[in-house]
Amino acid sequence: MEFKLDRNMYNQAKEQGIPFSQLLEKLDPSSEGSKLSAYERQLKKHGIITQSMPERGIVCSVVDAFYRTDESKVLFPEYVATQLRESLTGMSILPYLIATETPIDGNAYRTIYCDDSEDNKKAAQKKRTTEASELPKAKLKTRENSLKIWKYGRSIEASYETVRRMRLDLLSTHLRRLGEQASQDEIEDLLAVVKNGDGNANTAASVLKNRSLDSGATSGTLSKSAWLRFLLKFFPYQCNTVVADEDGLIQILDILYPNDSTQMMDFLLRGASLTAKVELPQNLWTNVTLLYHPTIEKSNSHTAIYGIDKRYAIEKVVELGSEIREADKFITSQTEVLTISENAGFGKMFAEATKILEID
Repeated sequence: MEFKLDRNMYNQAKEQGIPFSQLLEKLDPSSEGSKLSAYERQLKKHGIITQSMPERGIVCSVVDAFYRTDESKVLFPEYVATQLRESLTGMSILPYLIATETPIDGNAYRTIYCDDSEDNKKAAQKKRTTEASELPKAKLKTRENSLKIWKYGRSIEASYETVRRMRLDLLSTHLRRLGEQASQDEIEDLLAVVKNGDGNANTAASVLKNRSLDSGATSGTLSKSAWLRFLLKFFPYQCNTVVADEDGLIQILDILYPNDSTQMMDFLLRGASLTAKVELPQNLWTNVTLLYHPTIEKSNSHTAIYGIDKRYAIEKVVELGSEIREADKFITSQTEVLTISENAGFGKMFAEATKILEID
């Protein structure tokens, strides 16, 4: 389908609540089996090569390729945004921590939660309801306080002409690295929400102590009994994701594979598997994704292990088009600072889906 690229298309995408690339897909749908997206077809149409292929004698374009026509200029902000989106998820643990992502039009958002009071829960335990009687209701409500929306990203300070003469694969390398750092900033705030809540009442994670779960545990050392009891405390949720620092991660591995955690890590990295298997139909102890983060906030100065039911815990909220505006400003105003950023925040959906194990 033939259409003319126009800068106003970014506003159209924002009004429809979709990324610019998705708007292009609506205007020019990709056929089944197509190797190129609608955005990539536009790059090809305007002769913009984003990746070098030395084995084929192909050298990528310089940034100036986006400046050839008014139409090709429209593609540059989305190029920067694409690099940012990929770097935020490529080498990051963010995808393992987020249950759902919600795009918003604006910088204020209140999370929606399920108000299933104890009275409703008790009523729901009745084995039978009479004919025409009402079932217990669980109400969906908005939280009292709006989430804090922060700007995550970095600025590249360089002359307008310097950036234009850069090869796209070199620019892409810098954008990805800066995006990865931005993702680390997001992870810090997400984990703070896991521990302290999102600013609304009753959203902080409950803290369980190692020696309260197992009175015989050695001080400062995670016991197997405490670990298993911690996982059981999530019921009917599941602790399917754990984030820990160096000390916490090694202690968990010592619990799971007590012979030698470093040898077992080598064993797992080689793709080997354990020979014994136990079926737990209730998923009381399900497969757990272990994630490492070096600066996990401690609990009362003790090593803390963050347990999460990834399916129900964290909602990420992203302001639509926030990663577009600064790149658009660079290309239209010819400034000397290229900013890549994303306006986002994190909310707690079900507080019971997060708990912290303090190794006291």
